[in-house]
Amino acid sequence: MDRQDRIIHLCNGAATARGIGLAELPGEVVVWADALDLGPVLPIADADHYKRRGEFWAAAGLGNAADHAQQLADWDRALDAAANADELILWFEHDLFDQLALVRTLARLSRRGYRAQLSIVSIDRHPDVPAFVGFGQLSPAQLAELWPRRAPLSRDSIDEAITAWIAVTAADPRALPLLARRVRALPYLAGALERHLEEYPDPLSGLSRTERQVLAAIARGEASETAIVAASHASDPRYPLTDVVLRAALRGLAAAGLVEANGTAITTRGRQALAGALDRVHDIGIDTWRGGVHLTGKGPVWRWDSRERRLIEK
Repeated sequence: MDRQDRIIHLCNGAATARGIGLAELPGEVVVWADALDLGPVLPIADADHYKRRGEFWAAAGLGNAADHAQQLADWDRALDAAANADELILWFEHDLFDQLALVRTLARLSRRGYRAQLSIVSIDRHPDVPAFVGFGQLSPAQLAELWPRRAPLSRDSIDEAITAWIAVTAADPRALPLLARRVRALPYLAGALERHLEEYPDPLSGLSRTERQVLAAIARGEASETAIVAASHASDPRYPLTDVVLRAALRGLAAAGLVEANGTAITTRGRQALAGALDRVHDIGIDTWRGGVHLTGKGPVWRWDSRERRLIEK
């Protein structure tokens, strides 16, 4: 296949890449899979970005900082090369994890330039998979059936992605609720942005939505990671709980004294937080990132009021 005939499939995970490969679709498969829903995501130069992300993953106990930085650089080099293909097909699902990767990908392609025809395969459900989480659940045959349904990415889609990426990486999050109400061209972006906002502390308990869900599952007696993940998936389709996200939530809850160190039992303070009788931010403190926003200290910090669908500082 020569340069002018190159088709490249870009996907956000090894399981999807394996499935596409086994589906024997035309073209090469490239993976880009950083979890931008966790840790700092800032509007900085590539080298600084790789360093900050590598340090974050290493601090989380997930390998060596330099190795992570190198992996991120390798993924970006593959993406930059794919920009010169004849057609670049983006396989990204509806959830927060994929939508953040999608907007970063499109923002980078637009900033650095591309000659490829851009198209996308994006779904939020599948008739054969009642509890759909992602492409990794689908067989090669099911993935092959989606291939003819790929849709070209419009200029409006790319503009929305660029705007969303700027907002996600900004130190001030106030543009995000407005975007969540206005984006239209990318069908799952609005829901993902709102789900991103739900990871901010809530006004009463100071817990994120994920923290509340995990804490509630433990309070109900769910003692295994599998059971907690299953409970979360049932109520939170826009942000399927991965093992990485779950362990990050458990580390944060344990550090705050809301669950026991092994993560299998809720503490008295945890029950108070779950009931809204304790404010995790004011009473304990917080140190976490949401995109470009560093939530730190005992307040005031940005919080998301899900009932009013607005950001407040408290």
